[in-house]
Amino acid sequence: MINIGKVNTLTVERETNSGFYLRDEESRYEVFIPPSLAEQDLMVGDEVQAFIYPDATGALIATQKLPVAQVGEYALLQAVNVKDFGAFFEWGMDKDLLVPGNEQKDKVQERESHVVRICIEEVTDRIYGSTKLGKFIDASEFDIDTGDKVTITPVEITEIGYRSIINKKFLGMIYNNEIFEPIRVGNTYEGVVKKIREDNLVDAALQVQGFNNILSAKDTVYKYLQDNGGESPLNDKSSPELIYKHLKMSKKTFKSSIGILYKERKIVISPTGIKIA
Repeated sequence: MINIGKVNTLTVERETNSGFYLRDEESRYEVFIPPSLAEQDLMVGDEVQAFIYPDATGALIATQKLPVAQVGEYALLQAVNVKDFGAFFEWGMDKDLLVPGNEQKDKVQERESHVVRICIEEVTDRIYGSTKLGKFIDASEFDIDTGDKVTITPVEITEIGYRSIINKKFLGMIYNNEIFEPIRVGNTYEGVVKKIREDNLVDAALQVQGFNNILSAKDTVYKYLQDNGGESPLNDKSSPELIYKHLKMSKKTFKSSIGILYKERKIVISPTGIKIA
C-alpha cells in the first residue's frame, strides 16, 4: 500500500500529457508525479523512490525530491518563516514544513534550529512537525539493541555531551568522555548503541564498543610499535589526548589492548613506555 509521508518504492505505470502515474505493486494504487518533481527522465516500467504527500486540495502527489526526514522520524531543522499560527521549517522540500503553534514546546523564533518530529494527521493525512518530543519518546518502539551499529546526528551541546538523534528514529546522548575526535552539530556519524535507558533515551558512542574493537586496537598498537622502532613512550599513564593523537583510540581501549599484548608476551610495559618484547 502507499505510505503517505514516507518514501515509497513505486513503478512508472503510464505517461500522460501532464506527467506520470506511479503504481504500488501490491495495492495497484496510482499516484501522480508532475515532471517538475521528477529528478530523472522517467520511462514506463522504471522503478523509483518517491515521497508521497497530499497537495493543497488533499490529492496525493509524488516527488523524487526527498525530504531530510519522513513521518515518524526526527531531524534538526531551521525555521525560515514564523507566523502567528506556527513556524515553517526548511526540510528539503519545495513546500516548507509547518510546526503549528500548539505543537511548539517553546515559541519558535525565525532562523532558530530545533529538533522536529515529522507527524501525520490521521483524518486529513496532513503532514506537520512538532517540537513537543516527550510524547514520542514515551511511545518509542525500539528496533535496535545494545551493540547495534547506528547513525548518530548530534543536535545540541550540553555539559556532559551531545544530545543526538539515533537512526533518525530515537533520541539520546553521546558523552564528552567518550568523544575523541572533532564533531559538528548537524553532521551524521556512524556509531554503536551502548544502552537503551528506562526513560526511552539511547546512550550511544561514536566508536565501536566491545571485544572486537579491542582486538582491532591491539593490532593497531603493535603495528605502531613496528613502524616506530619497536617502542613508544605511550603507556597507561599517558593522557587521553596524547593517545588519540598517535593512535586514534580512547585511553580505555588503549589500556585494554596493551593488556592483551602483554599477556600474549608481545610487548613489555614499563614506567617509560611500551616496547616489543
